[in-house]
Amino acid sequence: MISFSVTAQQTVHIKLNQMILEESFNELNDIWPVITNNDNFFVFDKGEYFMNRTKAESPYAIMANWENDLNTFSMRASLMLGPVEGVNQSLGLVLRASNDGQTAVICDINKLHRFRIRKLVDGRYQTITSEGKNGWIKNNAVKGINEYNEINIRTNGTDHDLFINGILVYSFRIEDLQEGSFGLFIGPETKGRVDYINIYADELYRDKSKIYLTDDEVRTLIKENESLKYDLEQSLDARALELQNAIRILENQLKAVRLINLQLDEENTQYAVIKSAVDTQQIDLLVDLSHKLIENITRNRQLKIENQLLTDSIQSVKTNFENLELELFQKIIDQHTEEQLFIDSILSTFCLKDTVFLLEDSTLFPGLKIDSLRMDTVTFDSLNTHSFSLNKIGNDSLLLDTLRIKEITKLDSIIDKKRIPESE
Repeated sequence: MISFSVTAQQTVHIKLNQMILEESFNELNDIWPVITNNDNFFVFDKGEYFMNRTKAESPYAIMANWENDLNTFSMRASLMLGPVEGVNQSLGLVLRASNDGQTAVICDINKLHRFRIRKLVDGRYQTITSEGKNGWIKNNAVKGINEYNEINIRTNGTDHDLFINGILVYSFRIEDLQEGSFGLFIGPETKGRVDYINIYADELYRDKSKIYLTDDEVRTLIKENESLKYDLEQSLDARALELQNAIRILENQLKAVRLINLQLDEENTQYAVIKSAVDTQQIDLLVDLSHKLIENITRNRQLKIENQLLTDSIQSVKTNFENLELELFQKIIDQHTEEQLFIDSILSTFCLKDTVFLLEDSTLFPGLKIDSLRMDTVTFDSLNTHSFSLNKIGNDSLLLDTLRIKEITKLDSIIDKKRIPESE
């Protein structure tokens, strides 16, 4: 059953402002096909969809490759008819088309400022705008050839309003159609262009292919996003610090490389003469310089060996000299000790002699025998022997001084010999 009414009053009052599909034909896509054959030529052309139907016997429908479940929607498009000689040309929109192509609603216009609305049922057309001849109704809102006409069809599922160039030209009702596909309709022997096609849904519509969130979910996601943003900033700061340390290490390595390059430059400068000889092919000079270099290297090695030997000799002499000093100081100490003992013994002897002289005087020590003191005379002779030993120690001290002078002279000679190779 089909029921409809022809009125000029708007019947669809809901807000259809949620854009679901936007097509401006600026670039190729999978929604609208490109067809080039003997009957049809449909291509993208400079932000427009150009259509040319050359077959004269039948019209053609181009369906969008876009699945949807819309029952309440607004379909808006901008269409322009091109100049042709045929009188049957038309261009329009297809909506609520079934997958098998047996049912649909078609709204098209022609170059005679007329529009028409039809319904396809089981593959047969049924005219909704039955007031006009063959369903065509003339309206001044419809523009002619080479002019764009903005067509807008709004529906709440049963009621439909048709606007052409912003003017409500027709309202009708269809109760037995469900959601379906959208497309374009072109008549036989027709040329035309489409500037854009947009499809809008109710502001409360929720597309099954999309995810819709509540306000609480949105706020939760915002908080999570802020937390992730903070964590990311912290991570970036740590990464930046790590990169700074890496840059600092690379800078230090670069400094070291520069120092090495400076050293290499100095060495290159030293061997500039050799390089010049090679560049000028002065082979004799190169050979001579090579011999001299070998001799100098060999001589330097020999001098280093001799220098090491002299260093070892000096160290040995220093050690011997230190040992000699220790022995000398020990002998001085021993000599001083013996001298002190000798002096003490002399003082004791002289004190004893004085006592003997006093004893010989009978007036002082009557009855004391002189023979008891003869042993002390022997002791005095022993003291004389000690005096001889002291003189011998003095001679040994002179001999030690002589040895010390010889060692110092030998040390100075070794040091002079060491200085001569170093200067060379």
